[in-house]
Amino acid sequence: MLLVATIFGLLQPAFVIATGVLVQAAATQADIVLPLTLLSAIFITTRLLGPIRDELGLAMWRRVDQSMGDRIMRAMSGDPGLRLVEDPHVQDIVAQAEGAITGSSVGQAARELSLMWSQRTFGVIALGIIARTYWWAALLLLGVHVLGYSAARWHWNEVTLVILGRTDQLRRSYYLRGLALSSRVAKETRIFGLAGWLVERYRHGALAVLEDVWSRRQEGWVLGVGIALLLSATEAGAIWIVASDSLAGRVSLGTAVAVIQALFAAGFLSSYYDPDWAITQSAVTIDKVQHLEKTVSTTVSQLPGHRDPGGLPRGEIRFEHIAFTYPGSSHVVFEDFSLVVEAGKSLAIVGENGAGKTTLVKLLSRLYEPTAGRITVDGIDLRELEPAAWHKRIAAVFQDFTQFELSAFDNVAFGALHAANDLEAVERAARQAGAIDVIRRLPRGWATPLSRELSHGSQLSGGEWQRLALARALFAVQSGAAILILDEPTAALDVRGEAEVYQRFLELTSGLTTIVISHRFSTVRRADRIVVVEHGRVVEDGNHPELVSRPDGRYAEMFTLQAERFLAG
Repeated sequence: MLLVATIFGLLQPAFVIATGVLVQAAATQADIVLPLTLLSAIFITTRLLGPIRDELGLAMWRRVDQSMGDRIMRAMSGDPGLRLVEDPHVQDIVAQAEGAITGSSVGQAARELSLMWSQRTFGVIALGIIARTYWWAALLLLGVHVLGYSAARWHWNEVTLVILGRTDQLRRSYYLRGLALSSRVAKETRIFGLAGWLVERYRHGALAVLEDVWSRRQEGWVLGVGIALLLSATEAGAIWIVASDSLAGRVSLGTAVAVIQALFAAGFLSSYYDPDWAITQSAVTIDKVQHLEKTVSTTVSQLPGHRDPGGLPRGEIRFEHIAFTYPGSSHVVFEDFSLVVEAGKSLAIVGENGAGKTTLVKLLSRLYEPTAGRITVDGIDLRELEPAAWHKRIAAVFQDFTQFELSAFDNVAFGALHAANDLEAVERAARQAGAIDVIRRLPRGWATPLSRELSHGSQLSGGEWQRLALARALFAVQSGAAILILDEPTAALDVRGEAEVYQRFLELTSGLTTIVISHRFSTVRRADRIVVVEHGRVVEDGNHPELVSRPDGRYAEMFTLQAERFLAG
């Protein structure tokens, strides 16, 4: 691309010189065949190279953006935990790197590079053409162009700093725009009449940023006009002198034509427009991506753990005096939490919302590291185990489980990618979770995309999605996971569906370490052991008959409150 851009940049001053030669030949009535042929050849070559340069630029655009996208995805997926993906600063960097904030990606800058390179090549040689006859004019123009370029670059940079400084605000506005355009939330945005509100709030947020940009732009208009006037006066003066010398016979007409064209071409050296800004901004973006990669690399390297967790747990998992606070928050979730989870048995965790039940699961999964204390697996500190390998030992159905808008097969096979080719196991997991009938009703069976927004796609109900999530967890268990985590796993199922799923789970997970978080006591009571968590501590521990028999117990109180709703009819 740069080679073609360089040739293109050289052909343009060659066209200027050839024009001067042709004019001089015509003025002196000399033979014009050779200069006309040369001029025509340069013109045709330039016309042919233009589309080639543009196509190469488009190819660069695609390849560079693909490369940057790969780097960002690899960086964001490199951390086995959630700290980086939930970090607002990191999300700002990702938005900037993707070009979502400035509207210009690194790939677009790569495309613009060929145009800028051609123009700069033309401008530098144009100064050389001027210097051959008027060296002082070339030096004067160079100084004015450098001044103009520097001032424009400074001003554009000031405006860009305003935009980048409002990244978080712009991300909020883009989120509102996404809600207005999304089919996923369309039911509620229509029912509650939010569509107009979303549009207006997006417009208000975007305009707030734009007003700051416009204000900064207005601050630089006096400087811009002053430099433009200085440049125009310098060029006008030079043209006047060239014209006077030509009329006086001090320079030939052909030289005058070439020099005047070169005067205008040299103006490329002072221009700082979209291509220049895009390239400057891309350099900043690449620095931020490299910083992101370095941050992730440092984070991962600081994560201890290289031991193979194969076969664990055999005896128990211990939470020993755990303290934890989410990054960026002052709310203490756990201050001194301790709990023993017996391997091969089922444990139910109950408690009010905000008690820290799901946070325990995240800590056990090493999605977060404890602020203090430690978690041990058969006496081995969890931080000594290799994180990715430990993840393979865990199968989880979270309360906010992901509904992948991919094929039904992928939604189950994602439970264990290393075993995704085992088609029989995938189907067996779906059958065990009661999802096989759902699959059979789909228009393309396992290959059906689970979204109405995709061709030949289909949308599932909440309960059907939950059965697929359960099947995904079961497939993980079949493929080697030893710990099954169920966080409100049957919230979208009716009473019969819940009873059916849990009856199967009791059979299928016998001898498996199972942790269940649920508000439904019909689910909880089946566990081998139940703990009640409040204010970051275990306040009760036992099985269902033991806990419900305590007249003043917290578990008994919650169970009675829920049972009374059914007894009341």
